[in-house]
Amino acid sequence: MITLVLGGVRSGKSEVAERLAGAGPVTYLATGVVAPVPGTDDDFAARVARHRQRRPAAWSTVEEPCAVPEALTRLAGPVLLDALGTWVANTPEPDLDGLVAALTTRSGDTIVVSEEVGLGVHPMTEVGRRFADQLGEANRRVAEVADRCLLVVAGRVLELPAPGRHQQEMHRPGAYPAVDTGGPAPAGGLRSAVAFLTPMGGSATPGPGTLAWLPVVGALLGLGLGGTWWVAEDLFGPLAAATVVVAADLAATGALHFDGLVDSADGLLPHLSRQRRLAVMAEPGVGAFGVAVGATTLLLRAAALATLDPARPLLLGALWSVSRWSMALYAQSGHYARPGGLATSFRGGRTAPVLAGVVFSVGLAVADGPATFAAVAAAIAAGALVHELARRRIGGFTGDTLGAVGMTAETTGLLAALAVA
Repeated sequence: MITLVLGGVRSGKSEVAERLAGAGPVTYLATGVVAPVPGTDDDFAARVARHRQRRPAAWSTVEEPCAVPEALTRLAGPVLLDALGTWVANTPEPDLDGLVAALTTRSGDTIVVSEEVGLGVHPMTEVGRRFADQLGEANRRVAEVADRCLLVVAGRVLELPAPGRHQQEMHRPGAYPAVDTGGPAPAGGLRSAVAFLTPMGGSATPGPGTLAWLPVVGALLGLGLGGTWWVAEDLFGPLAAATVVVAADLAATGALHFDGLVDSADGLLPHLSRQRRLAVMAEPGVGAFGVAVGATTLLLRAAALATLDPARPLLLGALWSVSRWSMALYAQSGHYARPGGLATSFRGGRTAPVLAGVVFSVGLAVADGPATFAAVAAAIAAGALVHELARRRIGGFTGDTLGAVGMTAETTGLLAALAVA
């Protein structure tokens, strides 16, 4: 995972990068070295001292002003490189090809801090213009291979989407930044849950309090789809009604969870390295695994709904609630596989409200009939298997894998209900 953090002078970019890196252990790769003669540059020495005081005790520091690509290749585990501007200033001909190769081939996560040229003073000398050109080129080259690009302005963080990127996780209201910037706290409650799970609800950043409402919103979605199923079956017959329900579900969720299922299939199923899996899941295209899994899932959902007769709104309410409860539980208790992202806003929540969603789902199952318990149990088990696969393949979960958990749980629950029926 490669993260590029850009910003102007004193913008807070280093602090943001340090928060992304976490408590450690992390290797801090410093390109700025304090002059050996005291009094030569006291201001720079004071800046370095402040940086050292901020770093967690578990971090180790490596000072390398010039041979940065070689240092990156040699270092193992997470690395915070601070900063490209100092490296370019220290090196007459910076090896940008070597830098990109080192970033893309090393096994550990890398956070790169750099000065955004456009936010600095316009150089008046030939040397200054050369430095600006080289640093701008370095920023561009790193951004091309980075999984995330953040721009820090006055301590506030903006996500820079990649060209053509369609990841709904990154474009939904309140999705960035995924770091604590000292701004307004994330919201909680029903409205933020609706905004997180559907295109409705306006802009509301999800917070820890959102988790308790996810099963409720899921149940409302399921009951609404169940009502659509009941009306459409009476008007059009089982097959057409099933197709209408599948399409209505995609529309009601903005296809967010389906998109996560497709991207997760492309990233988790092929034989790839962990870093490559995360990169594939962030790419805008859809591969063969995604097409196959996505098409099969839609066909299975339509076939199950068409075969179940008559329409059962309470079954959909229970299953859609279970799927959101599972997503909320893994978002709150699991390990996020990227250095930062949308799901980090859930941190600090309590597991008890999420577990209460199980009771809510069971209540709907009881109202529908004892046989629905099998569908609920199958949905929970299927979601757990997908989460475990993500944990083994990428070391945790992402927004995409949470969507895959939900879609798989619902589909498996429908098939289980059909088997029992």
